Amino acid sequence: MLLTIPTLAASLAAQSSLPTSNAKVRAALDILKADNAWTIQQQIELTQIPAPPFKEAARGAEYKKRLEALGLRNVRVDAVGNVIAERKGVGAGPTVVIAGHLDTVFPEGTDVTVKHDGDKLRAPGISDDVRGLAVVLAVARAFEKWANPNSPHSEGRASRALLEEARSTIAAHPMG
Repeated sequence: MLLTIPTLAASLAAQSSLPTSNAKVRAALDILKADNAWTIQQQIELTQIPAPPFKEAARGAEYKKRLEALGLRNVRVDAVGNVIAERKGVGAGPTVVIAGHLDTVFPEGTDVTVKHDGDKLRAPGISDDVRGLAVVLAVARAFEKWANPNSPHSEGRASRALLEEARSTIAAHPMG
């Protein structure tokens, strides 16, 4: 499996359905772009936890810890091993579900060490679907940064001033 390392924000912005002229969307993409190195690191670390079909408990346990560390609520593992977390939104908008899957199709014993090859990362499962898991973490982290600019999850990657400016811009340009 091969993953080229684009930024999450650039990938999202390239999709024609995103209204990148909207201030809220731009601010969200800016937060994700600022955190891209963190997101890639999450992806690498999770990829290196073996998760063959029906044996993804170790990866699930680690993923649960990461969701809890990001401040999500009611984080739990259901009877079949799904890791579920909640983040209450604000307002009366629709419920949004963001998902990825823990397992890979590679048999137990497969070497899942991530290898760097220039701007590419290579490993079984790095794209399917550890990228999805890393994106869920990135979105959760962006929400936390947005809601609380003093959050420990900011780790200096986005300044309080930048976040406050983005929040002001979005407040002045309501979506809808």
